[in-house]
Amino acid sequence: MNRQTLRPLGLGEIIDTAFKIYTRHWRALMLLVAVVVVPAGIASYLIMNNAVPPDLVEEIEQLDRLNPVLDDALLESMLRFLGIAVLAAALQTAAAILATAGSVRAVAEIYLGATPDWRGSLAAAVRRLPAIFLTGLLIIVAIGALSGGVWLSVAVAASESAGGSVLGVLALIAWFIAVPWLTISWAPAIPVLIIERTSPSKALARSFNLVRGRWWPTFGTLLTTWLIVAVLGGIASRIIQAFLPDGGGVFTGGLVSVAIAAATTPFTVAVLAVLYFDLRTRREPFDLGRLATDIGTRPPDLPGVSDHQLPATPDRADWPPLPPETDEGGPPREE
Repeated sequence: MNRQTLRPLGLGEIIDTAFKIYTRHWRALMLLVAVVVVPAGIASYLIMNNAVPPDLVEEIEQLDRLNPVLDDALLESMLRFLGIAVLAAALQTAAAILATAGSVRAVAEIYLGATPDWRGSLAAAVRRLPAIFLTGLLIIVAIGALSGGVWLSVAVAASESAGGSVLGVLALIAWFIAVPWLTISWAPAIPVLIIERTSPSKALARSFNLVRGRWWPTFGTLLTTWLIVAVLGGIASRIIQAFLPDGGGVFTGGLVSVAIAAATTPFTVAVLAVLYFDLRTRREPFDLGRLATDIGTRPPDLPGVSDHQLPATPDRADWPPLPPETDEGGPPREE
């Protein structure tokens, strides 16, 4: 019997597979994302709109032109604005991470031939909420500490001699190399956390190991996805705002951005999930039975099919991508 082992995919196949997942199950995936992202987006806007003094920008402009002295009241307003902006950004980031985790679980269920249940997928992500947020926090702290150290070195070096300036430039170059390298190396961390149900530190190490030797293909896949989403999202935003009076204003523009995020995030996460499956396929024997075991479900109870053998899903004979059928120890069969 042919084992349902997933085969490695090229960039185009990963994008194509994610697009088919998105178009076949867009209602459940969008609803899952919208339930999390839309309230967070609206809450962030209300926090920023109600807590920030409306004349803050005008006061800052007058500070530059008329009064070079920063008084205590304006400094307090600026610090309050900074704190509120960080809070709003943290809220939206947390919502995006939770939506990503739930969507990864849903894509795993789709791979197993099930119809995704947005409530069940989101509940599975919520059960892992502390580990999810801790993983995100570890990534932010690690990259933030690296960035802060490098920029502090640059600032110190710039104030010293020419030799110090050279060291500052070298530190800056190192930052431009290290931050993207770590960001891409840890990109599959959330899928690892949700699918393999491991700890945050082990998820980061596992993600790093999966990407090792595949950094450039991983970077190319994520960059291509970002470009697709950015272009289509930008076009959709322009079209929607063209039908709104005066572009819709700040609040309406914020709602449009949240709606576009809810529509595009499922595709982005589908690419990330398929990419994670592909990385596992290249690193280790990985089949649908193993995937079912990892997420805590059982394969379909079919006669003659073991726990690590699953048939292709009924809606398409060649789904998910399988290796060519072979005789035992022989070359692929030719039709």
